[in-house]
Amino acid sequence: MSNKMLTLMMGFVAFLILAVGVVFLIALAGGGDDDDGSPADGGGENNRSSTSGKICDGKSLIVPGDDPSSVLDPIQVADVSTAEYVVEIFGGLVTLDPDLKVQPDIAKEWTSSNGGKTYTFKLRDNVVFHSGTAKRVTANDFKYSIERAADPANASPTVLAYLGNIVGLKDRFQNKASSVTGVKVIDETTVQIDLVEPSDFFLSELTYPVAYVVDKEQIEGNARNWTQKPRGTGPFQLKEFKPAEKIVLAKNDRYHLGVAKLDEVVFELAGGSILTRYENNEIHIGGFPATQLDSIKSGQNPLSDDYREVPEMAVFYFTLNPQKAPFDDPKVRQAFAMSFDRQNINTVLLYDAYRVADGFMPPETPGYSESIKSYSYDPVKAKQLLQESRYAGKLPRIVLTYSGSGSAAPDLLVAIQKGWSDNLGVEIELQAVDSSAFVREQRKGQFQMQSDGWAADYPDPEDFLGKLFASDSSLNYARYKNDEVDALLRQARIETDRTKRFDLYRQAEQKIIDDATVIPTFWPVTHTLVKSCVKNLPSAALVIPKYRYVEIKDD
Repeated sequence: MSNKMLTLMMGFVAFLILAVGVVFLIALAGGGDDDDGSPADGGGENNRSSTSGKICDGKSLIVPGDDPSSVLDPIQVADVSTAEYVVEIFGGLVTLDPDLKVQPDIAKEWTSSNGGKTYTFKLRDNVVFHSGTAKRVTANDFKYSIERAADPANASPTVLAYLGNIVGLKDRFQNKASSVTGVKVIDETTVQIDLVEPSDFFLSELTYPVAYVVDKEQIEGNARNWTQKPRGTGPFQLKEFKPAEKIVLAKNDRYHLGVAKLDEVVFELAGGSILTRYENNEIHIGGFPATQLDSIKSGQNPLSDDYREVPEMAVFYFTLNPQKAPFDDPKVRQAFAMSFDRQNINTVLLYDAYRVADGFMPPETPGYSESIKSYSYDPVKAKQLLQESRYAGKLPRIVLTYSGSGSAAPDLLVAIQKGWSDNLGVEIELQAVDSSAFVREQRKGQFQMQSDGWAADYPDPEDFLGKLFASDSSLNYARYKNDEVDALLRQARIETDRTKRFDLYRQAEQKIIDDATVIPTFWPVTHTLVKSCVKNLPSAALVIPKYRYVEIKDD
């Protein structure tokens, strides 16, 4: 999901956990999660992971995980590391399946009317919250949940971006109204939602956590601490949470879409070598250093049989703040876009683990166009553009902020920094900040230049382009504004012909790339190791509730 911003706070660290369904990127060159950053011993049958020991006994799935960045409250989800738990604990009217298709969840069916501006959802009558009382979910619960999300006192960072098309929601969020008039309870099992304008992607937006249902009784009974043991409707419920140690999700025995085959999912939050733990049969899913990628992919490594490769619906990029000098000059931004060799960096430093991003939207996104072109590496042209800018010979101090910690900057950022220095003659200061400070700076627009990332929340161009670049979007942290782009995005939002809509997004994307406020760098690929006894693990390109499909069954 997306920095929600379900953003990938891309500090480019070794064994970076994307948390897109708890899969792991391989280590970047120059060190990593492995004990000494060197290739692990790949020889010998002792390193075979397929059917070893007690790890394949029982019905508990053990995986590495991250501490959530915020409380487990759907309306506060703004990052991937929190979303991976929330999507398993809570649910909404609809959901995404492993093929990323919208499917019924708590709603068993729906109809659209009024030219696509009214949706009427019929709820299942067997959905209950995680509680001993088995309290049934009704239309009133959805009305309450959306009203709560829109309440300005709760300061949801995502409600406007994902539910802002609901009639009256924006007014409620801006404290101009006392309720969301576009959400109506027809009867106990029927809820109606009226939209400001028709939307081809509205159902997809409802799969985002901010639209999930919550238990009014629990929240109002324990407003301060309810997220410590939240009552959702999802396939799993929170059993245990020890920060920096572990999170345990236990199956929901009354889950309405079919009880999970696993008894529980254990997320190990503590540090240590992921590869070593995997080889020692302590976890079911693991990663490995980039130095082993070729041998694993070629089948020459004992771990090859466990290898999975999944292209992600995500992008890494740099954001150049157009409201901060020197990036208020488009020629400076274009010069920076042309002055580091992404292909060479990917090959030499990253072992071709990623894909060089030719545009902003990755190829897995519906509406992706091969015609989109980013600025090519051209140091001569870049230097010329810099000399033509109004900052020629008088560049201010430039600071590149990234999410991270430690005294040494990641090798990848150092390499890019050197490219800018060699080709443009500029010095870039690398500044690491913790993830919470990074998000605060981002939302306030205080940064000068940032290392960013975005993972899709749902498979549609709107989630990449409209969410991040429409000037009226609450997630437009780059403060990007282009009247032509705004016009194209407005047209796309209401266009119901998908072919025409995708073409509008294509035009908008190319203009965004040309403006160089963002510089796409790589489309990530996850490279994972999965024990052979783990069956039916979905390989979805984004965060979805997936563990209910998984079964542990040794061959």
